[in-house]
Amino acid sequence: MRRRRVWALAALALALVVWGAAVAYTVRSRDLVGLQAALVAYSLYGAAMHLLGAARRRRSAPVEPRQLPFVSVLVPARDEVSVIQETLRCLGQLRYHDARGPRFEVVVLDDRSRDGTGSRAAQVELAVPLRVVRVPEEAPRGKAAVLNVGTQAACGQLLAVFDADARPEPDFLLRAVPLLLEPGVAAVQGRRRLYHRSGGVVARGQEHEFDVYQTVMQRAREQFGAHVLLGGNGMVVNRWALERVGGWNPDALTEDIDLAIRFHAAGWRVRYCEEAVVWEESVASWPALVRQRARWTEGVLRALVQHAARVVRGHMSVAQKLDLLFFLTGSVVIPAAVFASYAYGVVAFVRGVLLPYYLLPLPRALPELLTAGAFAALTLGLVLSSAVELRTARRVLVGLAAYGAFTVHPLLSTPLALVNYGWSVATGQNHWWKTDHGAAPAPAAPQPAWARDGRVAEWLALGVYRRAIP
Repeated sequence: MRRRRVWALAALALALVVWGAAVAYTVRSRDLVGLQAALVAYSLYGAAMHLLGAARRRRSAPVEPRQLPFVSVLVPARDEVSVIQETLRCLGQLRYHDARGPRFEVVVLDDRSRDGTGSRAAQVELAVPLRVVRVPEEAPRGKAAVLNVGTQAACGQLLAVFDADARPEPDFLLRAVPLLLEPGVAAVQGRRRLYHRSGGVVARGQEHEFDVYQTVMQRAREQFGAHVLLGGNGMVVNRWALERVGGWNPDALTEDIDLAIRFHAAGWRVRYCEEAVVWEESVASWPALVRQRARWTEGVLRALVQHAARVVRGHMSVAQKLDLLFFLTGSVVIPAAVFASYAYGVVAFVRGVLLPYYLLPLPRALPELLTAGAFAALTLGLVLSSAVELRTARRVLVGLAAYGAFTVHPLLSTPLALVNYGWSVATGQNHWWKTDHGAAPAPAAPQPAWARDGRVAEWLALGVYRRAIP
């Protein structure tokens, strides 16, 4: 453990030194080529993924079940008294039955709650088996450690993980499980969507991010063989495959991304099932959003440092490796490039005040056609994917405006993530920022995706599929 911390601290220090030197070189030499090259590369990557995801909106038909494998639904919950009962009621409405009756159980993992979450959960009456497991006080902190406790307590060979604010659509397991039964598949991630306590910029920006950005990127990864990511909420995992890669990693802040990397590196597949929809509560305020995204970014940094060698040497295709490296580095490289451009802009402005601009030498830069073209391609990809997903001009315009304002959070969350990561590596103490959930008006009986999109043929097929299950 100490050796791993030393390596992580050295990697972090080296990255900061390289970035500082690059900024100093850019400002002093007026050489913008490296900065622009980074932004062009990530812009073209994002544009390609958006265009590919928007172009391949393929719907999978449900498969009629014969014998459904038993699923243990795990719900980690820490001080979630305001939302846990409604979540359990939604889980109890999952249509996952065969001739033997319900083929799933619900296991609430009471993570040392102080607000009575466990007792409130035990009061819910469901038509399926429900258990509340109290996580021991001496157990390690973090969601991954809690899920390890849940895995030991679970009865099923398949493990479905939902957050305490989750509202899965009734056909979630029916949609996701058939993909998990394919050879070589270790996990399936469903589509995450948001409901809100309030409808401000923070909520609408997240909604656009989930409904467009995350959906299109995951769809592109699924269709073109890239690195499908697990999202923590609404994922179903093969227990045997989980044990083969060492279980949930208690050192990971983002246990979902960490597990997906280990699955892919070991030669397993992770599938994305867009028709399996789970709703979750959006973060209600800017401070909460910054804390949440700082934790996500720190988790990605940890995964990058811990699994860099595994990514390079693992049993993954070139497309998977490139996609994963772009993802793991993008949350840091892009904000770092933005900060560097700000630093250069400030210095150039100060120089312009002291010296007329016409006397200043022009900076060394990439051809404007290349930089402008890359930015235009990214904008086009985002607009087209928004149009495909949101359908109406008003929703596209409102969504893009909210998303544009929403994307300023990395200017705060990324530095905070770096500070937290440095502190945790230096001290060995992890700081977990829990996302608080309120009594938000969840979508009562969420309207199924087929009804929202008017897919009558799929609805008929789903009706036949459901009639085969008493």
